Amino acid sequence: MSTLFKILAVVGAVAVAVAAFLAFKKHKELEDYDYEDLDEDFDDCCDCDDCATTGDVEADLDKVEDAVEDVDKD
Repeated sequence: MSTLFKILAVVGAVAVAVAAFLAFKKHKELEDYDYEDLDEDFDDCCDCDDCATTGDVEADLDKVEDAVEDVDKD
């Protein structure tokens, strides 16, 4: 029985070491990521200035509510 526990302990230690290595690798990958490209992509897809200039939030909310009600009916 003690041999089985030793084997399980070794397997567990190896699993922890592999998990730590993968986490460190992912951490380094995220440090090296160029977040400025992501910001540019976000700016291209979402122009929040258009949202702020309309100012008609109630009309937009009514459109969303109507769309949700149409989906709920189906």
